Amino acid sequence: MKKSLLGIGIILCLLGCVSQTKKHDAHKSDEYQLAMQFNNLGAKYVNKNMLDEAILYFKRALLIKPDFAEVHNNLGVAYSRQKMFDEAIEEFTLAIKFNPDYSKAHDNLGFAYRQKNLFDKAIVEHNLALKINPKDMEAKKNLDLANEEKKIYEKTKAYQIVNKGIAPGNITGYNQFVRGFFDEAILSFKKVLAEDPSDIMASCYLGDAYSMKGMLDDAISAYKETLSKDPSNVLAQLKLGDAYLGKGLCDEAIYEYEKILKAHPDNTRTMYKLGEAYADKGFLDKAVILFNKAIAMNPNFSEAYDKLGMVYLQQGFYSEAISAWKKLLEFNPSSSRAHFHLGLAYASKNMTEDAITQFKKTVGADPTNTNALYNLAYAYEEKGMIDEAITEYKKAIKVNSDVQGQNKKSVDTQDDPEKVIVTK
Repeated sequence: MKKSLLGIGIILCLLGCVSQTKKHDAHKSDEYQLAMQFNNLGAKYVNKNMLDEAILYFKRALLIKPDFAEVHNNLGVAYSRQKMFDEAIEEFTLAIKFNPDYSKAHDNLGFAYRQKNLFDKAIVEHNLALKINPKDMEAKKNLDLANEEKKIYEKTKAYQIVNKGIAPGNITGYNQFVRGFFDEAILSFKKVLAEDPSDIMASCYLGDAYSMKGMLDDAISAYKETLSKDPSNVLAQLKLGDAYLGKGLCDEAIYEYEKILKAHPDNTRTMYKLGEAYADKGFLDKAVILFNKAIAMNPNFSEAYDKLGMVYLQQGFYSEAISAWKKLLEFNPSSSRAHFHLGLAYASKNMTEDAITQFKKTVGADPTNTNALYNLAYAYEEKGMIDEAITEYKKAIKVNSDVQGQNKKSVDTQDDPEKVIVTK
């Protein structure tokens, strides 16, 4: 009798536990859904650059679910946008604590470390992001930037040690410049020049900051001022040519580039830019010669292959254009731009199957590329594949509609110089 009662008691107890577990799981599910709603609201506010509101919603999500890795990442993104990098680092670190394989949080943490000149830590994080997700091209770009910025920072520090007389404002302005804080950099360099108008470093970097802001007239004035102090400054002269080219003043740009090449005939960057200026002016034969010379001097000059392909396409030399972009893809297989233009060249040669392949690769890398979608649809139409063509046309129309909708709603149309990623 005792054994029978004991058995019933255990069964009742187990049934009670199952019921409580279901209730607990349901409660957890409700918490997760509510936290996710707050997270998604926060992400929308980030995209509208309404960062205070975004932070509020992310914090509400974390009150409900403190171990929500994605929300910690997103809160870190919001803090980064506000240049609160200590707080951002703390949030990205928590995201990784709760999800060690969160590649985008590693990449974002690397971004935040870079803003604090902690380049070794940044490199570690970007490498971890790539180890977790080797196809993350954003992490690859950020790793390259971290390595390059580390070199520049170390060179600057070494220069500062050797040249103790360097204006502190130049160091401040330079650090602001490399982080993309161009308005602040302009103020710093102007302050240096107000105290010492002969400071070459300040006037040259002032031109760079103006250029990055698109203030090309001011950049031209700054570079001219630099050259008046140091007529042999090749870098300032090259940048002056670039500023002229950016304004569409091809003749002025050509004059500056040719002056450099007369003194430095092996300067491949200037040769490439001179080719670009001639191409913009419509002198395509001259441009082809210069791009080919630049490639002969530097066979890994990927930009030159791209421009060469464009000129060949304009000239109707489709086989040559195809060869140029194929070469570019050897250096950068994921280049959606190269795949798209290669598709155009194939289409121009009536090689429709090859064109379709390239347009599909373009859309695979960039699903919002409407030019690629329309060209893919047209290529399908040429092949008599009407259903496939209609599908691609519809996709292109939808992308256009979505973009127009976003433009109406967006309150912030300026991209960050480098990206930290919000995860919804």
